[in-house]
Amino acid sequence: MKIILAGIEYVGTTTLSNLLREWKKDVMGDPFYLDISHDHFKIPHTSGHPDNTTLEEQDQILALSPKLKEMYHRYAIYYHVRHYMQDDDLTIGLHIEESILARKYYGYGLDGTEFDRKNRVFNEVESHIKKMTDDPIIIVHMVANEDVIKERMLKLSETLDHSNSPMKIGDIKFILEEYEEWISMSSIGPVIKIDTSFDSPTGTLEKLITKLEPHYTKRDTERIRNHQINK
Repeated sequence: MKIILAGIEYVGTTTLSNLLREWKKDVMGDPFYLDISHDHFKIPHTSGHPDNTTLEEQDQILALSPKLKEMYHRYAIYYHVRHYMQDDDLTIGLHIEESILARKYYGYGLDGTEFDRKNRVFNEVESHIKKMTDDPIIIVHMVANEDVIKERMLKLSETLDHSNSPMKIGDIKFILEEYEEWISMSSIGPVIKIDTSFDSPTGTLEKLITKLEPHYTKRDTERIRNHQINK
């Protein structure tokens, strides 16, 4: 099972990824690759191995030139493409999220530039993924209405998890539309849309699990059956 969780900040990608990790171990007996969610593509706040970026490290990333920011994140994306050789992977954002943030806030990946995200890098990343695996990469497009994102932003923007976020309240509508556009461009697998506006995190997980079932690989089905027998 290979999943990319994609959606605007404050939509709940990190919360859902943590729930998915535990659900998968309980149902299949196997964790996602490395038993983590690869949450490395929110510039400059990245989470996961070896640990979350500190505020000092975030300042160092923000001080990089657009050229160096572009290199740093392109290399990180290409490194993570190799994970799709594994049976499982859980990643947040990947090339979708990085492209949106880069072009809106950080001055790179723009149309006509050498590493244009829309007309070059996005397609190259997906081409490389397809060479790594025949499995579908399930994109879970997480959405919430604009007012809900605004409310969460006002409540949570000062927390460490959202430190140095470039997004402003006036950007919410634009960013929501960007996710719609970029996800529609993808060709690596099915898209499942999940609205987190009103459901609890566990309610969102339950809805997602139901929508995931038709996309289980043969290997997924075998592991679920064997694990449930041996429980």
